Amino acid sequence: MQQKNERKLWFVAPAVISLLIATASLRSVLWAAASLVLLPVFSAALSVTAGWVGSAAVCLTAGAVTVGTLPTGMLPVLLPWCALCLAIPLIPLRRKGFRPLMWVLLCFAAWIAGTALLQGEYDGQITAGLANAATEWVNASPDAESILLNAYSMGWARLTGAEALMPALRVMGTVFIPEDTKMQLLWSLRVTLEEILPAAICRTIIYHTALTALLCTIIPDWRRRRNGEEGELPRPEQWFMPRGIGLAAATLCLGWLPANLGGGAAAYLGNLSLAVFRVSYLLQGVSLMLWMQKKFGVKSAARSLWAVALSVLAPIIPIIMGVIDQRRDARHLRPKEEAE
Repeated sequence: MQQKNERKLWFVAPAVISLLIATASLRSVLWAAASLVLLPVFSAALSVTAGWVGSAAVCLTAGAVTVGTLPTGMLPVLLPWCALCLAIPLIPLRRKGFRPLMWVLLCFAAWIAGTALLQGEYDGQITAGLANAATEWVNASPDAESILLNAYSMGWARLTGAEALMPALRVMGTVFIPEDTKMQLLWSLRVTLEEILPAAICRTIIYHTALTALLCTIIPDWRRRRNGEEGELPRPEQWFMPRGIGLAAATLCLGWLPANLGGGAAAYLGNLSLAVFRVSYLLQGVSLMLWMQKKFGVKSAARSLWAVALSVLAPIIPIIMGVIDQRRDARHLRPKEEAE
């Protein structure tokens, strides 16, 4: 019965994912881009369930979406992205742990190349260009008033003078904002976006790279272990950083200085360093958390739920746990020469 259900994955899973990607591309460019961002995970998961045929079907669909929907200026990055998303799960490797590194390099290189293309598109002013494009999209949106009102309530858009007392009127569910107030909100929102985009871009690059590499490894590993095979990475509760790598990751927190005091390329490098520091110790803290819960008999689903919830809602907690675990080897996973 189980083998019969597994055969269905050869047809059902690739067909469903391809249909979702095609449907997303018809909705908007943003939905098409989001489906491409998830493409490595789809390809890696299908490579151990539906085989290379299923991965190829999904990657070819994504490539067609790229050509037909997204801006032609991004094709030099996105088409190789689709091809490598298919190739990496199929490359035979003898050394364990090398495939996750390939995913890291692919994602990071794609983000850097895409950022470089945007830099050229906006004459080197990527944050100003993206902020201007975002505010133009908000202004042209049918829900512009509601979006601006939400941005005002979140502190992303500000008003001065009498308009701050009553920025909008709501009549029978419809929001009305005077034109002068709307222009002031748009200008303020653009300034806020220019301030937060450098850190947001760097965090997105590092977080997406790390999460994609993990999912592209964890999902196939889970499948292999069900079949009695070994995974490419240890189980999540056994992850740890060697002392040297942990010390190097800790020094990256010094990126706070250029991130907050510098500008231009120095600020981007500082934000990238901070993001790497956060992700490194976040993962180690999550691993410690999973180990502790397993030790106390918490079920696997509950352990995963707690880990995801804390990582999203209160990431500082697993980061602190990761720092403590790096200093004190409570799980006794390190070699003796490192533990001493």
